[in-house]
Amino acid sequence: MSVQVSPQRAVFALVAARIVYAINWLNIGAIFYLMSADLNSGVLGLGTLTSSFYLGVGIMQVPGGILAAKWGPKRTVSLGILVSSIAVLGTSISSAILEVAILRFIVGAGMALVFAPSVVIMTRFLGGKSGTGVGLINSAFDIGGLFGLFGWILLATLTGWRSTLVLSGGLGVLTGLMVIALVPKDGENVQFRFSSGKLGKLLSDRNLIVLGLGSLGSNLGSVLISSFMAYYLQASLGETAAIAGIVAAMIVVLPIYTSLWGGRLYDRTRKPRRLLILSGLGMTSALLVASAPTLSAAAAGAVLGGIAVGPASTINFAAAKDLSRVEKEYEGLTIGWVNSISLTGSFWPPLVFSYFARSLNYSAAWIAGAVMCFLLLVPLFFLREDPSKFGKVS
Repeated sequence: MSVQVSPQRAVFALVAARIVYAINWLNIGAIFYLMSADLNSGVLGLGTLTSSFYLGVGIMQVPGGILAAKWGPKRTVSLGILVSSIAVLGTSISSAILEVAILRFIVGAGMALVFAPSVVIMTRFLGGKSGTGVGLINSAFDIGGLFGLFGWILLATLTGWRSTLVLSGGLGVLTGLMVIALVPKDGENVQFRFSSGKLGKLLSDRNLIVLGLGSLGSNLGSVLISSFMAYYLQASLGETAAIAGIVAAMIVVLPIYTSLWGGRLYDRTRKPRRLLILSGLGMTSALLVASAPTLSAAAAGAVLGGIAVGPASTINFAAAKDLSRVEKEYEGLTIGWVNSISLTGSFWPPLVFSYFARSLNYSAAWIAGAVMCFLLLVPLFFLREDPSKFGKVS
């Protein structure tokens, strides 16, 4: 009797991997205050590490989608988890900001191979419900973010920042092995042939470009809060590590619910434009609130940002999958293209933020972030919501 892998176990492995993935994505922002002395760096160094990570995770999205289409989503996810986790282990023994920046780029590049293929696999296990699938993946990320932003800052305070990276990198390797063991083998489509012509049509799809730019608007607010809030509260406002960690964690705690809520709402309405614009306006307001140099303002900004980003992070990718109407082998590439626009575009806001924080003050930096977020909402007004207007890529 052949051994069959349970879909429930496969979902568990993907969720567990996503949780640890989020820890390794976000924990540098939480522990950088402790790292800064060893690396002889400040807010500009944090900006460099954040920018390097998002450059890696952004530019590898499309290659990751191509790899998933040709090689299979399970193999691609497994490779990405292992590459990123090994780079995290390397970061734990680094002693210079340049070394860490290179390794953060590799961490990002590895993680770029994980998200879109994971969504494709999860959606198939959930009966084709793309909104619910993305919502579950994003909620797992937010649970991991709570550990990464709050739990890891407490661990680093007690045991040192290097040991916490050994732990998170090791957990990443373990979850990569779980995915290999528990997720069913990729089904092979012998009739499928990857087409550069179809790739060109997909990359030039106006709706996907608009969704990518729209997700960048909300995403950059989340990037700034998750990457800089803990350091800002400790270095500028003199708050304790515990307070800084719990405030920063609000950007991921609240989307645990709002990501799923946004996914369910999208599955019912299939009308992403209004929800995405409202989410972006909420994130713009969050950054403006955070610009007041008080703990209460920072906390309010993080809470509002957490409420706003959850629906956007789900709806963008679910809409990308549905509006493109591509063959299943191209679904990961479709999501990867939208993610690529959003994440590659996220490499420069941390540089702008850290420049304003260093040259002027943190209030100016948060306001600059709000302006960038607001301007990136404009493309969403050009989003066409009727999927019948977009033919299947063929």
